[in-house]
Amino acid sequence: MKSVLSLPLTRVKKIILILDENCLDIKAAENVTVMKKKRQDVPKTHSFWINILSMIKPKYFYLSIVVFCLGYMCVIQLFWMLEKTSRKIRSDILKSNGTQNSILKTCPRISPNLKGQRKLNLTPCFMSECSMETKATNSSPENCNMMYCNNNASACVFADCSRHFPATSQSRQFVTKECEVNNTNETTEDHFALLGQFGGYWKPNQCLPIRHVAIIIPFRDRREHLCILLKNLIPVLVSQLTEFRIFVIEQADKKVFNKGRVMNAGFLEARKIYEFDCVIFHDVDLIPEHDGNLYECGDQPRHLSVAVDTMNYKLLYSYLVGGVLGLRPQHFRRVNGFSNNYWGWGGEDDDMALRIVYSGLRITRPAAKVARYKMLTHEKRKKFEKRYDLLRSARQRMPGDGLSDVPYRVISTQLYTFYTKIQVDVGNTN
Repeated sequence: MKSVLSLPLTRVKKIILILDENCLDIKAAENVTVMKKKRQDVPKTHSFWINILSMIKPKYFYLSIVVFCLGYMCVIQLFWMLEKTSRKIRSDILKSNGTQNSILKTCPRISPNLKGQRKLNLTPCFMSECSMETKATNSSPENCNMMYCNNNASACVFADCSRHFPATSQSRQFVTKECEVNNTNETTEDHFALLGQFGGYWKPNQCLPIRHVAIIIPFRDRREHLCILLKNLIPVLVSQLTEFRIFVIEQADKKVFNKGRVMNAGFLEARKIYEFDCVIFHDVDLIPEHDGNLYECGDQPRHLSVAVDTMNYKLLYSYLVGGVLGLRPQHFRRVNGFSNNYWGWGGEDDDMALRIVYSGLRITRPAAKVARYKMLTHEKRKKFEKRYDLLRSARQRMPGDGLSDVPYRVISTQLYTFYTKIQVDVGNTN
């Protein structure tokens, strides 16, 4: 091989030039390989925007950035406006339901408002039934649904608790403060919480109630007792944070009182008006003494009036369910309601106890220390002489005597402030 030094200078320059070109090609190939590897490492989203930007001519680059930012801000503004509108709609719905809270929690089963043993308000009073005006007009109810009287019948005071509301809905919110009693003659302590809505309906506005109760009061010629019961019962139900509606079912005919038919008719009519998950049949002469006695239904029928003052606060016998009894609607249908055949005083409650047992259910009760009631004095109805004969045949009669075939006719349905009154004709004794 010839030495490089022996070659001509021009030849040496050509050899050097060829070597330089080969080196550049090798370096370029290495750079391409590195760029491909980097391109593979770039995320797809980044590579997408890099490709978009690479297609933009340099002179339009900054303009494109400005347009992109403006578009992004418009999208953010649109989503913000939609969220604001959604919040306003939800707020309006909650306000229409009587609450300002954006998020409502479930009411506790044991309310913090309970006071335990309550001081009873037994001041003689009677209900002055001022009905609501026709719904077609925007008139307001009169302020005379509750009246208090002292021992001197000439000195009466009215509870001025209602306010002006459009008479277009049954869900009007009632006054949420203690009632102001107007009396120019003397000072009275007959204040009690009249929290509720018209038609005897009320629900808490600070939480979602877990109880939805229909109170059914069989009624006839007990106006004084009804007034005393309501002004003591309503504060108990309110303090328990229970959603409730009170139904007064009055036997309006002149026949002997049939409590079973009245309560069966009341259940069927209340079901048409109010959706409840617990029905409590409540005697008009039993006043609750303790608000720890929860007005609720469980998995079994629940007898609430365990300890009554006239019975020395003791349960007379284990199958007693008279006074105040709560049942789930499905349980009441399962036992086919009350018997329709008991006229006068006594028998229908014991018949119900037998129906509960024969249906495979059992009677439950709260503790006697809270299930305390005071019984108002009244004249007893005439005893039903055939009640013992009917009790012997209770099991055989149960499928065809009760809720499934109760004979009644609705005479009128009237909405008052503290209750819904339904007058019924319960048919003949035969």
